[in-house]
Amino acid sequence: MKENVSLAFDSYRSDEMRGGLWKFVGLLIFIAFAFWSIDVLKIPIERVLGMFGRLGTMISERLLPPEMAFAAEDRVVDSIIETIEMSILGAVIGTIITMPLAWFAAWNVTPSRAILYPLARAIIVVTRGMPTLMWAMVLVAIFGFGPFAGMLALVKATIGFAGKLMAEQAEAIDMRRVEAIRATGANELDVLFYGVIPQVWANWVGIIIYNWDAQLRNSTILGFVGAGGMGLYLREQISIIEYQTAMAIIVVIIVMVVLSETASHFLRHRLY
Repeated sequence: MKENVSLAFDSYRSDEMRGGLWKFVGLLIFIAFAFWSIDVLKIPIERVLGMFGRLGTMISERLLPPEMAFAAEDRVVDSIIETIEMSILGAVIGTIITMPLAWFAAWNVTPSRAILYPLARAIIVVTRGMPTLMWAMVLVAIFGFGPFAGMLALVKATIGFAGKLMAEQAEAIDMRRVEAIRATGANELDVLFYGVIPQVWANWVGIIIYNWDAQLRNSTILGFVGAGGMGLYLREQISIIEYQTAMAIIVVIIVMVVLSETASHFLRHRLY
């Protein structure tokens, strides 16, 4: 008996050592690749090491103090409100589209593996394949300057971001409940409402809240390409080298992100 235990323990230690060896080899390969990349990209190490001093000088001499009076001007306040409206509308419309899309894109519960599943997956992949700012540029070219193009870009971002996460949550559910409902002769909508949604709803709500938080951050820079919001004034002030007024807008963005993060954290805890 003792010999069997000893053999089992030795085998376990041998497997553990082999696993640790492979992890170590993988780490060495990663480090070697990182150093090789530094050489290929010609990254100047001395400039990287000196960037903190230059950053401190720029902040103290050019960015501070922020010109907060500029952020209180009517046009800037209107752009802040527009940014919040874009993020909310884009997240809401995007979520309405994403929820059925996530159902179609979940292999285990999709109503049609031959048609709806590949179609839904393709839509999610395409919307994720290009950054939101590039989508905003395309939409501005189609619909013109303004918040409508920005809102559509945020709808796209919601579909790509939340769609993937929601579909993965649906694929991770306990299928025994779904199969029991299907065994009663229920249709696909009954399976969705009584077998799928009760299992994923809490996680989906968390994804929806986090997605709005992410879209609020996205909406602050869409103005760089003329898609509405406060990013327009940030780009304007940077282009004319008015760094203190640009810093005022950055401060507003930071405050907005902190408030949205606090609100999303509160909502998640209240709902859970």
